[in-house]
Amino acid sequence: MKRICKLCLQKSELQQSHIIPKSYFKKLKKKDGKIMVIQEGKKTITGSFSPKEPMLCRECEQFLSINYEHYGIRVLRDHTNFRKNSDHIIIASFQYEKFYLFLISILWRASIAKHTHYDTVQGTKSLDDLFRLCIAQKKIRINKLSGFRLDLFVKISIFRMVDSTGNISDEIIKVLLSNFTQRRADAFRGTMWYFIVEGFIVLYNLCVGQNLHEVKTLKFLSQLTKGSHQKIMKVEITHSKILTGLFNSMIEASKQED
Repeated sequence: MKRICKLCLQKSELQQSHIIPKSYFKKLKKKDGKIMVIQEGKKTITGSFSPKEPMLCRECEQFLSINYEHYGIRVLRDHTNFRKNSDHIIIASFQYEKFYLFLISILWRASIAKHTHYDTVQGTKSLDDLFRLCIAQKKIRINKLSGFRLDLFVKISIFRMVDSTGNISDEIIKVLLSNFTQRRADAFRGTMWYFIVEGFIVLYNLCVGQNLHEVKTLKFLSQLTKGSHQKIMKVEITHSKILTGLFNSMIEASKQED
């Protein structure tokens, strides 16, 4: 049965679309075909888990794959493109706009998804429509006439997670995936979403602020910035309440499995 594609808005046969790219799930599977997905405030999922639903037509699936996922997934995997320092990583040959929209495409799919696994993302229709428009046009600029850009209001930060105490090995850190979490962010009158993948935590900050000047000048640590190189800060798991909570959930789930 033909239905409306969420990206091109045309009626078509829809594919079973993954919200978080399938490539992430494939890499995280254990030898028995199972993965562990940690969730803040919920029971950790362990099993053959790869949520998907009818969302995009075949052409739009290919559009996302070719224009965003091929590059976006490679950015965090290609360690030959990393320059590692004590407290940060430098990613060379960085394509800011493409990587930014790749991450927005994941948040957009999670926001419009009907799968219960993603009910933690409560977006709005106007924001979802704005995401869809920028993704489809491959542009961060909201329209040709204004100077407004999507990254003015939705600022994305990425941190490489580490544990200097040695309680959690880097091998474990790099094979975890978390569900999306959404929180109010009173500090900047906005909303924050985040998830963990392949050793990194990705944070989306939707900034409202008291006025446009405040929004424009608001900066976050390890925020993605324009340029050919990107600096990714490291964050100690034990120094972050967010990460401590998520990893405690993982530890409890591991005990239950034993």
